[in-house]
Amino acid sequence: MRTFPRKEVETAFRRRMALQDADEWNAYADTFTNDGVYVEHHHGVFRGREAIRAWLVPVMVPCKDWTFPVEWVAIDGNRVVHKWWNRLPGTRPDGTYYQFAGFTAQEYAGAGLFSFQEDVYNRDETDAVVREWKAAQR
Repeated sequence: MRTFPRKEVETAFRRRMALQDADEWNAYADTFTNDGVYVEHHHGVFRGREAIRAWLVPVMVPCKDWTFPVEWVAIDGNRVVHKWWNRLPGTRPDGTYYQFAGFTAQEYAGAGLFSFQEDVYNRDETDAVVREWKAAQR
């Protein structure tokens, strides 16, 4: 496989993050190759851009007001790995965020598209944070 220039890979990654931050999940799905693969350990493996879109767009509806700050990014050839936070709206009384961390590995395929994405996070922590946040909304 051809290795793409770092600037190209980084530009494509930053575009994806901008789409994510804008809650543009349909456009985010367009950043996958037609045969792209998305591995989500709690929801399954989605093969092909349209399968990714069919899962991703509706699954993100309940997360509309969440933000996804990126803590760090590592780019090695066509691979991009980053640590991010799923941050729910508001803060706890002590000022800390309702959030949980995750990691994503991606493979850049050229032309602004990615052929692979895998998200890793602790589902038990996710559920606990969401329960705590929902309880605080009452």
